[in-house]
Amino acid sequence: MAGLETVAGKIRGRGYKVTPQRMAVLEALAAEQHQSMDSIRSRCPRVGLVTMYRTLDLLSEIGVVRRLDLGDGPRYELAEDHHHHMICESCGDISEFEECPIDDGPLGDLDFEISSHSLEVYGRCAVCAGGERR
Repeated sequence: MAGLETVAGKIRGRGYKVTPQRMAVLEALAAEQHQSMDSIRSRCPRVGLVTMYRTLDLLSEIGVVRRLDLGDGPRYELAEDHHHHMICESCGDISEFEECPIDDGPLGDLDFEISSHSLEVYGRCAVCAGGERR
């Protein structure tokens, strides 16, 4: 769990304590991407609901957790790498893609410094559209 130690260092670096509850939430998030609140809570049942919300808010604020709005309520993931999501509106499948049209696209000409961004593309996956998955 060397990755979690890096995240813990970021938390300390921002002046916050690395509590057992925060580490439990981080460990739960490290288990799987795109988790709902219920999924995270099931992985760390000893963390109270209020503490869970506060921890996720704090971790999102300092940039170590990404909150996603994928159409079925908030989802959470560790913000370890830069990727985006394709969400199937039929079956709910979530796929990730890394080629980002924003990084080298039309926003580069704007007089605006981007600190972060999120991109979700909605449609139908190959299976739901009647084809085979590649």
